[in-house]
Formats: sequence, structure tokens, C-alpha cells
Amino acid sequence: MIPSTAPATIVVATSLEVDHAKELLSWAINILSHPNDTIIALHILVGKEPKKLVPRSRDYKRFRRAKSFVLSVMGEFAETCQYKEVHLEARVRYSSSVGSGLIDEAKRTTAEFLVLRGSKFEPKRKNGEITKYCMKNAPKGCSIISIGQLDNEPQFDDTKEKTTSEEKSPRTVLDHGIEGEILILISVVEKLPQPSLKYFSYDEISQATKDFDPDNMVGQGGYSEVYKGDLQDGNSIAVKRLAQDNTNPHKEKEFLVELGIISQVSHPNTASLIGYCIENGLYLIFPFSSNGNLFNALHDNESETLEWPMRYKIVLGIAKGLHYLHKCCKHRIIHRDIKASNVLLGPDYEPQILASKWVPINKSTQQHAVLPIEGTFGYLAPEYFLHGVVDEKTDVFAFGILLLEIVTGRIPIDSSKQSLLLWAMPLMECGKFSELVDARLEGVYDSEQLHKIVLTASCCVRHCSAWRPSMTEVLELLSNDQDSEIARKWGVQKSSSDDEIDDYSMVFGYNVPIDKDLEKAIAALEIM
Repeated sequence: MIPSTAPATIVVATSLEVDHAKELLSWAINILSHPNDTIIALHILVGKEPKKLVPRSRDYKRFRRAKSFVLSVMGEFAETCQYKEVHLEARVRYSSSVGSGLIDEAKRTTAEFLVLRGSKFEPKRKNGEITKYCMKNAPKGCSIISIGQLDNEPQFDDTKEKTTSEEKSPRTVLDHGIEGEILILISVVEKLPQPSLKYFSYDEISQATKDFDPDNMVGQGGYSEVYKGDLQDGNSIAVKRLAQDNTNPHKEKEFLVELGIISQVSHPNTASLIGYCIENGLYLIFPFSSNGNLFNALHDNESETLEWPMRYKIVLGIAKGLHYLHKCCKHRIIHRDIKASNVLLGPDYEPQILASKWVPINKSTQQHAVLPIEGTFGYLAPEYFLHGVVDEKTDVFAFGILLLEIVTGRIPIDSSKQSLLLWAMPLMECGKFSELVDARLEGVYDSEQLHKIVLTASCCVRHCSAWRPSMTEVLELLSNDQDSEIARKWGVQKSSSDDEIDDYSMVFGYNVPIDKDLEKAIAALEIM
């Protein structure tokens, strides 16, 4: 890294060519930046800035598509920036020329560095004009960094500062005869892959969902709604619309972080993100299956009863997907909203966990986080609901509730605020597992598989998070018979005290009065 004594502002010229844009951002983030630096990915639209961007107008679509491109390129680096504590911003500006727009932004932000691609890679008609313009007009204190692939090693002027020319890696300083300015020429050889995410226009997703018809809504949460949509090519999609009334000024930055996290997730039991949209709001697009989601499969009276083999298959698939998020991702990910409506069912009822308010946490630092409550009432772990403490065991608790939901066919909190967990606990403790089974199955189920699921559920919903199994142990419990060592280790545990039951009652609202503040919290979190 280049030594620095104070936080710096780094402006990165972002063209609409993916490889070049990623190369510049990668170098700026991984080589140039330090903690607390600000990196601005800037795209310049050549032309006069409209007085007002009217939705669906040509200027509006041009601006939003440019902004969405910058966001999509930045998404890959969001987690790296979080880890390095580097601030990442996306900006689109109008200017009479690319060069003047870059210089104006460098002046406006008092940038220490302006990073752009080498003149060799500028459009032929420009013939290095952008680089030359920036070199000539750069404000005092701003170094121009030009990055590109070199056919030959640069020639150095040894009569200039020897201390500078000796430091050829990672940067080489060349004197171009422009007083007071520096051009730093970097050789970048590695090519980055093209992004796999598609940008959807608002018109496309609006048409697909029939203007977000309420009849097409398949899921709803405290900060998002999910709609089923049909594209003109015949493919079905699930459109996740982030809350329109969200007034958070950092919502685009948070959306960028989420986009970066989801784009790196790849597992048969996690839903694959196929695209996004940032016109008239923020949207994530996933493939949608004709089998819908698990909530509808379990609770829709018009749907056929989900048979036991399918339920057990779904249990194993969700466990594998959640284990992947916790243990096998590039970064540790906590889902925070495991529930039936966040599980899509593929053509063969293979479950796919839908992205929610995922949280990446660096394994080498904190073991848990304290975050605002964003989840679904009925699945919330006590320590999360009461104190905002989040770690993998928060997901494990919600998974335990989901296991009971799959076995019983009951929702976590019914219309009379009766708790599935508190209803099931006495039956689990007394070993009356058969009384938990959904009556619609008419007694057709595998007793050994039932024992595995109930045993696992009883361990996952333990009051103390330290006494819950990890997802690695959950998979072992679901895969081994009841006489195995892992099953003996994690036997059904009775409630340790009346205080524990009282805590559950307070959290789940089971046969206890609910004050108005708590009722409002429930209404904000509950998903039907």
C-alpha cells in the first residue's frame, strides 16, 4: 500500500466497460486505499444536465442505467470495503466532457487521487485526450493514476528523484513534464470475469408483476415485499421490492452491500440472484418456481398436502443451505430471517433459501453483532428480540421453529397469538412426538425421520444460544440415527427453569397480556 497519514478521497473513473471498471476499482481498493478512505466510483454522462429527471423519460432511464451499472460493478467489492473499513460510493455526473467531469469531481471532493485507465485504452477517437486533460488540469495535491496493460516496460528518467524511481512496485512514477503533477502508470495483467447479473428495467418488472398486483405478492416483511412475475420470454421471476417508504439516506449503499453479498453466494439450496433494478426503488430478481414457497405449500388450503418424503427432503435441503451460509461461504453470512416464506421450492421440491437481510461478519473479529431487529415475529431468538444480539445461533433458533412448522403444519404464531413453540415443548419433553405430526398426513410418516427432526428442533430452540448446536452439528443430527453418539450428546432437554418459560412467554406472546408498544413491534415484524 501507499503510505498515508490521513483519510484520503479516491475518485475512480468508471466507464461502461466491465473489465476496465473492475480493474480500476480492484486496484484502488486493494492497493491504494487505507482504512477510513473514501472511494468514489464515478461515471460521467456527456451532455447538459437536465433541470429535472422525470421518471420514465429518456434522460431518467439513461441516468438510472448508468447508476445501476456502477452499483453492479461495485457490488463485488462491497464486502472487501467493509472488511478494510473503506467507504464506497457510486456517483453519476453530467459534464461537457469526460475529462472536465473528472476534474470537477476531483476539485469538488478535494480528492488526493484520480484513478483512470491508460490512454492506450481510451476510445480511439480520444487518442489519450482524457488522460492528457486530467494531467494538465488536475487540482493541486491530486495525483493522476493511469492503469492499463503495458507491452513494454516504461523508461525511467534517473535524473529525477531517485527515491521515487527505486520504488517500482506497486507503482512507478514517470515525469511527463507537467509541473506539479504526477502520472502513476500501473501494469494490470489479470482479467476479471464479466458480471452474471442482468439489469432489469422498471418497465420489465412492472409488466411482469402486473404493476405489482397484490394478488401476485408471495411474501412480505418489515422492509421488503416479494412478488411473482412472468417475463415475456415465458420465464417466471420473484421480484423482491425493498420498502418504498424507507427514508434511510444510505439505502442505496445498503442495497449495494446486499447485492455484493448475494452475488457471491452459490449453492443448490440458496436462491440464485439473476438481476436487479434501481428505477423507482430498489429491486432484487430471483428465478421463481411453479411450486412457490414453503409457506404456501404448508398452509394454503387450496394446495395439496405436502407429503412426508417431501417434507423431510425440504428439511435436509434447508439445513444444507444454511450450513453453507454459515460455514462454507467466502465470508460468514447470517441470514436473520429464516422462515417458510423465504424458502422457494424448485421443480423437484428442492428448497432454495431466499436472500433476506443477510449480514456478513468477519471471522477474525467479533463473534456476534448487535443490530436493529429485522426479522419475523415467531421465529426470533430470545437474545435477538430482547437485546438485538445476532450470530449463527440466531439462525439456528429460527431453523428449529421452521422444523416444528414443517412437522406440525402450524404457523409459529396463530391468529389468537398462540405459540407453536410453547405448544410443542411439553410434547417434545414427554417424548410424544407422534402428537406433533400434521393431522393432514393421516399418520403416514417415517418414525425414525420424525425422531431426528424433533430431536434437532428441540436442540435448536434452546433458550441459551450457547446450548444450541451449530449447523454442522444440525446436519449430523439429521443424518444419524437416534442411537448415534451425536444424538446421545444432544438429547431432548427439559426447560431448565420457570424463568425460561416466562422469557419465552414474553417473547412469543403466549397467553400473556401484550402492552401496546410490544404489540406495535409485533405488527411491524409479523409476516402473514
